[in-house]
Amino acid sequence: MFFGRHFTTALLSAFLVATGISAAQKGESADPAPSANKIRLLLLTVASKPLTVHYMTKGRAIRGLLMDVPIGGVGTMAIDMAETKHESTKESKLLQNTVGEFDRRPLIDAGIAAVFKDRTRFFDIVTPPDPSAYMTGTANINFGKAQADGYPYVLWIKETYAGESTVLANLGTLSAGSALEFKIFDAASGKELGKIGRASSYATRKQDFEPATSDRPAFVADYGAAVGAECVQVYGLLNKQGHLHAMSEARGLGNEVPDLGTILARYEKRFDYDFKLAKGWHHLKGPSKYSATLLKLFHDANNVRVVVAVDLMLAELGQKPGDLNEYIRLYFERLQEQGYATETATPCKGLKLDPSFTVFLIDRPNGTGKEILAFRRLDDPFVVLYDVVCEKDCDSNLAKYSADFEEMINDSRIKIRE
Repeated sequence: MFFGRHFTTALLSAFLVATGISAAQKGESADPAPSANKIRLLLLTVASKPLTVHYMTKGRAIRGLLMDVPIGGVGTMAIDMAETKHESTKESKLLQNTVGEFDRRPLIDAGIAAVFKDRTRFFDIVTPPDPSAYMTGTANINFGKAQADGYPYVLWIKETYAGESTVLANLGTLSAGSALEFKIFDAASGKELGKIGRASSYATRKQDFEPATSDRPAFVADYGAAVGAECVQVYGLLNKQGHLHAMSEARGLGNEVPDLGTILARYEKRFDYDFKLAKGWHHLKGPSKYSATLLKLFHDANNVRVVVAVDLMLAELGQKPGDLNEYIRLYFERLQEQGYATETATPCKGLKLDPSFTVFLIDRPNGTGKEILAFRRLDDPFVVLYDVVCEKDCDSNLAKYSADFEEMINDSRIKIRE
């Protein structure tokens, strides 16, 4: 399984596992399940919030507006704060007039269906042409009809934000984004399984205010990319929180869909970080023990960082244990799905790293910089990835901090216990 990779998304409370469980790590058997054995999951999506713009400049931040304007990348907590008051601002109206009629529900539905189709053989996502056939308003679900129509479970999704926001620390720019709330219900009882889930994502492209709010095709394309990423988050959270396993177990498929949350909890007790931080660098903990970020606060923090991910290679998750080459191949498949031109990746010899690392240099999507990916197999079943992310002035910044990268990657330790 693959974990959160970028600083903005690493700060989101739910993003860690959600950024992707590889096709070969679905936690299921290799043979397709007969159609009759699939669990039908009714998807009901509400996406009616007006588009909003949350634009932050240095001047606005200085004037004390920082806590009033949701900033992309700080998670849905910020986005939820008084969201409706931003819907009627001149900036939001400008984007609304530019985009015009835009039914976002089909994009979200298609994203969820595609993720489930790619990652599991044991669930059928069904999206009704008109969700109102099963709902009154935006949240009152007719569970009796759902059950009568053959849906034992209901996945309810509400988009709480859609539009353009200033992504964390990138003042004076806007990125298209979306935020979702979601719940799983047992149709027979109408009871919610677990707590409400949240996901959010932003497109990698950052634009100045005028093009961001005046170019409809660019917004629609970037919004679609953001939705695709957050749909992966939704699946990952449902898996991590044990909902997919619980639904499968209730239908006699528990052995086919492992309890990912239990697996992660068991293995996270077996390792600890011991980071060697170069002078001026800081360790920012991720939302889970499996991820961390190393960065220089206030010094090129917007442009360069090291994202560290500890991952697992387990037979019970469908991957060949200890096969680093296979792991890297699957990882690059995920990068390709995220818009990376993986065919341009080349072995990286610019850093003097321990020979146990397998290192690549790859371009980020949409000309947003470069990344150095350093993979290393640890004691079974662990693998670690040091992802050096450089968004601007890449050649000069990679040269400027190369000694720091070498020190932190070579001298940091992931301590594994039996």
